[in-house]
Amino acid sequence: MGRKEREQASWIEDTQTEPLDVCVLCGREGEMTDHHLVPKSQGRRQGVKLGEIPTVKMCAACQGFLVKTFSNAQLANELNTVEAIQAREEVQKFVKWVQKQPLSRGVRVH
Repeated sequence: MGRKEREQASWIEDTQTEPLDVCVLCGREGEMTDHHLVPKSQGRRQGVKLGEIPTVKMCAACQGFLVKTFSNAQLANELNTVEAIQAREEVQKFVKWVQKQPLSRGVRVH
């Protein structure tokens, strides 16, 4: 009797990888999270449904920096666009630093 033909492992066939997401702040590629431009709690207060709050792709380090640096009220009222976030000096300094760091969940901010 001959050997049975084995099915080829699926990971061998899957040589193409999906394109990586890019962080809207630092531009690094990798695993991203959906950052709500208006914090969920603030949006609900204004009567906006969760699915209607705009989101952008952001790395964990940049999102962590934003939520630790700014209050929900600031994020909702002053920093609810990517352009407004990028215009802040403290964000520019952080982005300049974080772009030199490897993309990982281990990057700590403050």
